[in-house]
This record gives sequence, C-alpha cells and structure tokens, in this order.
Amino acid sequence: MRTRTAITAVLLALAATTAACSSSSSDKPDLAACKAALEKQVKDLKGTQSKRPDACDGVDAKIMDQYTQEIFDDQTTK
Repeated sequence: MRTRTAITAVLLALAATTAACSSSSSDKPDLAACKAALEKQVKDLKGTQSKRPDACDGVDAKIMDQYTQEIFDDQTTK
C-alpha cells in the first residue's frame, strides 16, 4: 500500500509539472524515450522524485497525462 501511495504521489507531481514544462522547439520529442524514462523513474522510485525526465522535454501535457495514467495502471495491477 505504501508503494502504491508513493507511485501515485510521483505521478501526480509529474502530471502537475507538465503544463509548466513545455518546449518552444520545433523538433518533435521522442515519445518512446519519454515513456521509457517515466517508467524507469517509477521503477527506481526513491522517495518522491517529481522532476520531469529530460527525455520528456517538448512532450505536451495531454501525452504526459496519458503516459502517467498508463504507468500508474500498470503498477497498480501488478
């Protein structure tokens, strides 16, 4: 239960930072690398890491929300 709470806190913190962290670059972000970085961050959970992975620079809030929800769902069904 404690892990589930920690995962939820991290994912909510990541989702909250998505609106503030957007890139004005015209380069398209690597979405697969972003999702992999988010998954790694959750697996390597040490306390409450809420820093947005560098691989997610330029990924919009809608996609970040989708990824965090998918990762949360995967973690809570295990």
